[in-house]
Amino acid sequence: MSSPRLTASAPRALLLLCAALALRPAASCAQPTLEQKAAQLLIVSYDSSELDQAETAARGGVGGIQLEWGSYSLEKTREATEKLQRAAAAAPLGAPLFIAVDYEGGSVYSPTTLGLLELPTNMMLGAADDENDTSILFYLAGKELRRAGINMAFGPVLDVNTNPKNPIIGIRSFGSDPLEVARLGGAVISGFRAAGIVPVVKHFPGHGAAEKDSHKTLPVIDLSTVALAATHLVPFRAAIAQGVPAVMTAHILYPALDDKPATLSSAVIQGLLEGGLGFRGLVVTDSLDMKAITSLMSPPAAAAAALKAGADLLLLGKSDYREAVREIAGQVRSGEITEARLDDAYRRVTAAKRAAGIFSQSETPSPFDKAYMDITSELSRKAVTLVRGGGLVPLPEGRKVAVIIFSPPRFAGNALSLYRALLQAGYDAKQYYFGIGLRPGELDQLTSAAAGADVLVLGSFQWTGEQNVTQRDAINVLINSGKPSVLLSLMNPYDISSYPGARAVLALYGMTAQTMRAAGDILTGRLTPSGRLPVEIPDRP
Repeated sequence: MSSPRLTASAPRALLLLCAALALRPAASCAQPTLEQKAAQLLIVSYDSSELDQAETAARGGVGGIQLEWGSYSLEKTREATEKLQRAAAAAPLGAPLFIAVDYEGGSVYSPTTLGLLELPTNMMLGAADDENDTSILFYLAGKELRRAGINMAFGPVLDVNTNPKNPIIGIRSFGSDPLEVARLGGAVISGFRAAGIVPVVKHFPGHGAAEKDSHKTLPVIDLSTVALAATHLVPFRAAIAQGVPAVMTAHILYPALDDKPATLSSAVIQGLLEGGLGFRGLVVTDSLDMKAITSLMSPPAAAAAALKAGADLLLLGKSDYREAVREIAGQVRSGEITEARLDDAYRRVTAAKRAAGIFSQSETPSPFDKAYMDITSELSRKAVTLVRGGGLVPLPEGRKVAVIIFSPPRFAGNALSLYRALLQAGYDAKQYYFGIGLRPGELDQLTSAAAGADVLVLGSFQWTGEQNVTQRDAINVLINSGKPSVLLSLMNPYDISSYPGARAVLALYGMTAQTMRAAGDILTGRLTPSGRLPVEIPDRP
């Protein structure tokens, strides 16, 4: 049977889709149903253990899959993404998937996740302050993603971290200077795009001033529009001028802008982002299964509300995509959402896939790991910052050193990089490892470990402004014991103000193997620290 002829009256989205696909003779160029168009607006999240469900969603015609946690090798990830794309090709429209990851920095992915290499955190990059190397790094990182069959990255984070007590951004930000965030964020965008990755900058209009975590509640940021424009919008304005293809909205309420969270606000999306800043690309929601949204409505209802407000690509998290399809299609039929808004979002999703070459481009694996690791190592070594030396950096020779590290178990392997550097330099060192919070009886183990040492190296792992009190108190007990102490701020540098008694302080901005090795080289005198503090540290927490 011959294909139906496309006439000038056919919707533009349909023309784009058929031109992009060129895969099927008849069914693929028939008028898509409301349900098929709605499904193309959805991204659903799955762990590596849930690939059967992901494959079902791909066959059901969703627009994308977000891969989350899982201990796959890069090769296994590639096999999984190819399987998902084959399933998508078998769907009625046959449109390829966005396959996305939160590949924004070392704080989000551990080295075993999906076989991807470990990136520096954004705050490390802010401390290293090297725009050229940052762009190269993310080009290489993007090539790695392409090797794995991934074509979209939820990053870079363009939030300007102006609040030391921010519970969720912190080291995910390049710093507190909006121009620096814009400059380094632009370098990440350039690197990703050169590698064929769709970067999705986040979290518009800014998450950096928040005091609450949108995963757990709905933060309210009471800033004037003038203050917002002068600080938090600066990196987004620069990214839009650079031609960034996609922007992710924040689940944050800005009373100066609207009485709805940004993700559900037409005033924020259509008014500020598109009307005020002139953005014409793909508007992506943050995950709609976060408490900031589910405290107001269900994820399917939120998907429909976000679409109505102007969002195009709707992240459902692990919610049922079929319910979201039914909700969106039902609201279009009832007139709650106009079909023109649905078609506009569908057109934008299809156009973004075409522009990224997702309909036709494939990636041939190529060996570049050495170059990737060389750049990562160089940036990590530039990032580590000597906040104060106190005559203890480098460590005095001939003294017994106790290295006491606090962190989650998944970072234990990275901690060994520092210890190995001390041993290789000939130091009499012993390392002790504790979880992020002390359990009953562990304080005695701590003091016993410190008792036999002349110098203490103490690793503080604090993710947020709301610090782990047992860890903080234990470190202060050791600092105030009278023994010379070097504090390693392993993650969020705002924890430095909690340890005024530490004679020497190094800020690492993320506990990667590379920064731990760099810290070891600084402590042994093999490396001169050159990082700068990218944020202001308060005198007190």
